Amino acid sequence: MTPRTDRYDFVCASVLGLLTVISRLPYRARMLYNWDAVQFALALNEYDVVKHQPHPPGYILYVLLGRVANYVLHDAAAAYVMLAVAFSGLTTFVVYYLARVAYDRATALAAATLLAVSPLFWFYGSVGLTYAGEALLASVVAYFSYRALRGSETDAWLAAGYLGLAGGFRQSILFLLFPLWLVATIAGLRRLRAVMVGLGVMTAIVITWFVPMVWLTGGLDRYVAASMDLAETVVKPTSILGGAFEVTLRMSRYVLESIVVGLGPLLLAVFLLPWYVRRHGFGAREWFLALWAFPPMLVYTFVHFGQAGYVLTFLPALVVLLSHVLIVTLQSALAQHPRVRIAATVAAVTALVLVNGSFFVNARPAPRDFDTAKPEWVKRAQDEAFDWIFSRTAAALREHEAVVTTFVDAIRKQYDPDDTVVLTEIGNPRSYPWLRHAMYYLGDYRIYELRVGDQPPGYYAPREASSMIRVSGDEIRLPATVKRLVWFVDHWSPTSDPPPPGLTEIELPYGRFLYVLPLGRRPVEYAGYTIVREEPPRRARQAASRVR
Repeated sequence: MTPRTDRYDFVCASVLGLLTVISRLPYRARMLYNWDAVQFALALNEYDVVKHQPHPPGYILYVLLGRVANYVLHDAAAAYVMLAVAFSGLTTFVVYYLARVAYDRATALAAATLLAVSPLFWFYGSVGLTYAGEALLASVVAYFSYRALRGSETDAWLAAGYLGLAGGFRQSILFLLFPLWLVATIAGLRRLRAVMVGLGVMTAIVITWFVPMVWLTGGLDRYVAASMDLAETVVKPTSILGGAFEVTLRMSRYVLESIVVGLGPLLLAVFLLPWYVRRHGFGAREWFLALWAFPPMLVYTFVHFGQAGYVLTFLPALVVLLSHVLIVTLQSALAQHPRVRIAATVAAVTALVLVNGSFFVNARPAPRDFDTAKPEWVKRAQDEAFDWIFSRTAAALREHEAVVTTFVDAIRKQYDPDDTVVLTEIGNPRSYPWLRHAMYYLGDYRIYELRVGDQPPGYYAPREASSMIRVSGDEIRLPATVKRLVWFVDHWSPTSDPPPPGLTEIELPYGRFLYVLPLGRRPVEYAGYTIVREEPPRRARQAASRVR
């Protein structure tokens, strides 16, 4: 490329990156979005992986950047959201250059534009989570790995360095993209020296963040124990090694549904792939993009897929490939009409932008109906559409934040923290597990998370815990000053016992309910738990004297 074309590409990439940032600002989150977001916020004040502040494997460089942003903004949610916004713009910039070096300017313009308006990428560029940063780092590693594939030894070392750095941001990237770097380096350079130096660079950078992370956690034993506990309780049940085959099928559906949201109507270009391969072959560029996407897809399907944002590890690869297929198809179909070809390409990309933008801004989940009898497959389809397709939009984000605000305001305005216990639940199929939001936004209340449903009884009490390991047992003893229990759940669990006598149901906006139970002298039996309020000191002494 000439200096003039270099400047032109820089301007194009910069403008698209800036537009990406601007597009995120009106729709950015004002609150901590989910469980993980709260844990990252808690880590700003106390970094401890054992307490899941944040959860294993640690994300130390992400938390470090969060502390820098929080020092300026003095707001944990705003700090992490601003990072996500910046990462989004930079990802668009890098993807433009990746598509430019792999294909051509038309593909670069289309790929960067369509990635910027991907509903999934747009959403995770507006909330305070790691996934926009993961997309950025994955794209940077892929860019330098591709240049290594073309014979640049320096770029192979740069890719190794960025991969080591990415591991400190989100550890899973290190393993998911290692095959891409290794194959690109071996195939492009065919020199053992390039691989060994790259491994040395990668190892040195990993050590610089891994050692401080373990030290802050309190030593290697505590770090490994916390990581193993998370693997056993969260990852293993969804993996092909520890879960049922039906779970693997469910993970594959979640991955596919998230890809559909990420690509939008660009997904239809998949049907053009057979023609593209017959006409142009499946060369080194296409195999490179496939190698980028395949390992993450394999791991997410057969090991663990926790959030739709995981897809951003490889979404840029799919966008670049399918954008190129779309551009080449239009160019071939209109080869005899150059002016019409350009207009048709612009029109096609514009149509995709409008569809994706309309979906992201306006789509929202329909209210859930738990009372109407439905076939199981219909219920499953509606639940998955709610959780994995329509919940990653601007409208859904606003409703989600309104729900959190409604719960917090309803509890704070009516009940005193000194005499109220807030209960959240994990295992309730009709409710999000609100423990972390309760801890962050209702931190002056005494909080208990109850394990309900098919799981054995066990609870977590943040005030009494030094780790995230739940207490096994079915008896919960509360101070004598507690006058009531308040459930912070979306809906009453159908797997629990009938509501305890005296329970009051208060209807809230957005189809939610607040459940309140005044406490008396008798223990409360609920969902296999016995909740006992301690006797007041005077009454306890009188009871003891009568016994004597």
